[in-house]
Amino acid sequence: MIEWIHHRPPRACNETEIRVAERLKGLADSPHLWTVIWGYYYTDMRGTKREGDFLVLGPIGGLLVLEVKTRLPRHFAETGTWEGTGDTDPIEQLHREWQGVICGIEAKGKPPTVEKALCVPGAVVPPEIDLFQGVERHWLVTGNNLVSWTATWRRIFGKHAQTPVTEEQKRSVIAAFGQGSLPKEKRAFIDHTEELFKRQFQSRFSLLDQLSDNRQILVQGGTGTGKTWHALEQAFRYARQGDGRRVLFLTYNKALTAQLRRLVTLRRIDCGQVVVRGWEELFIELLTLVGHYVTKPPPGSDKEVMRSFYEIDLLRLVLETSRDPALRAKWPVFDSLVVDEGQDHDTCWPIEIDACECEAGGWWHIYQLLLKEYRDAPASIFYDAAQRPPFRAAERFDPAVLAAAWSQPAHVRLHPAVRFTRPLWQFIRDHSSPTTASMIDSLGNGDHLPEGPEPKMYPLPVGTDACELVESILTHWKKIGHCQPREVLILHSQSDIVRSPLGTCRILLGHNLCECTEEEDAPNTIRHTSIHKAKGLDSKAVILIGLPSHKDLATESDHYSWFMAVSRARQLLAIVETS
Repeated sequence: MIEWIHHRPPRACNETEIRVAERLKGLADSPHLWTVIWGYYYTDMRGTKREGDFLVLGPIGGLLVLEVKTRLPRHFAETGTWEGTGDTDPIEQLHREWQGVICGIEAKGKPPTVEKALCVPGAVVPPEIDLFQGVERHWLVTGNNLVSWTATWRRIFGKHAQTPVTEEQKRSVIAAFGQGSLPKEKRAFIDHTEELFKRQFQSRFSLLDQLSDNRQILVQGGTGTGKTWHALEQAFRYARQGDGRRVLFLTYNKALTAQLRRLVTLRRIDCGQVVVRGWEELFIELLTLVGHYVTKPPPGSDKEVMRSFYEIDLLRLVLETSRDPALRAKWPVFDSLVVDEGQDHDTCWPIEIDACECEAGGWWHIYQLLLKEYRDAPASIFYDAAQRPPFRAAERFDPAVLAAAWSQPAHVRLHPAVRFTRPLWQFIRDHSSPTTASMIDSLGNGDHLPEGPEPKMYPLPVGTDACELVESILTHWKKIGHCQPREVLILHSQSDIVRSPLGTCRILLGHNLCECTEEEDAPNTIRHTSIHKAKGLDSKAVILIGLPSHKDLATESDHYSWFMAVSRARQLLAIVETS
């Protein structure tokens, strides 16, 4: 295991340091924890503030001061000259750095054994050579030494190589040179980032102020642009108008419906009402109100049976019911409409359903029948056509048809993404594919995004206990101060968790697993759901399990699922990759 503490971003470091860091990443395979501080400041014996390259703290031995050199200058003993260094003695420089590090640690507590070495990753020196370019071998860590790190560590620390580093000694090192790395400091940073996200979304609400005189707005925005939060805010604004208005807030998937319903319950408004419904839930409710009770196919039914019911039979029944004014009179009536993830609501009927010209618009025709002012009613629709799943026909949603269905729509675009950290944004950008390219392009530029932890990938070999691996991730995040288990969302590629690598596991670290579609938000639980139910959701921390590595994704659906899953994370992401 390896814990990195960066005091400057890797992208700002020179190529030689990056080569050393790449070698040190091999410590991640160790069963013991190593701490690597990359870039730090120390005060030398003259009181001058200086910068060092690496401090490596092992589980045994102690702390190694590693000063990186692109090349090692030659030392000519007769003149005392170091070629090409302006008479700067690299050994003397290293010694001053070593003294400054020891003094810095002693000011905070008890130091471990501290050793020092010049690191020249481009050099290869056989172990039997005692002197290299005028420098004694024991001062050097060369490219071949970085490959055989355990042997190098033992050579440098000698008789102290097997002495354990105590927690007290580690705390002293971290206090001196690990600023910002203590759990409480990391937690404060991540909590502050959550506040930044909230402020960014709220500052964007001024867009709704500017559009308040528009009867209807069609808002297009990519992943992470805040569509759901704008939709929720707009629903509350509609509800507060006049003496109070009745607002229908429509969603597509059950998990988002459950979350929005909880948020609406928590937010008290002085007047009006926001009614949250999923499309399926709404259509079944409309049939129930007229005495037509439908039976849904049981879970696990044949795909064609499910498709026939949800994409044809249910829609046909609702459309036929809408043609009877007496039956339609039993339906609820709303003043305003808000729709999130609008691209998943079809703008046409399937070819199996006969619809007349006045019923054009697909599901939206039914939605408008529920509004007092029909196509003239206040409405706000949030969508991103690129996010429509590959398994649902793209031609069944047409933004132009949607716009034509309303009397006076204004078109707005949210851009760029604001709810990711920069490392997450970069990670998603680096894993583009033809299927996800348009969605990734819509993220825009990430220069404005806050910093945060790097996403991590964990292989899950066949036969490995997935629950133990997930628990180790949760434990690590909790221990280093990133988040609590209850703040994590676990996403699995299978619709039923039993068919996922987690199997029958229902408790992780003493926390019950809770399906996101459940209406009650039970305390001290860890939320989970399938990827396809998670669209519209987001979480501070996400663990994805059940998909292969990105390079092994085979289908458009796999690439879409991968993107949907990783883009649910705001700050922390762990991907458990299956074989």
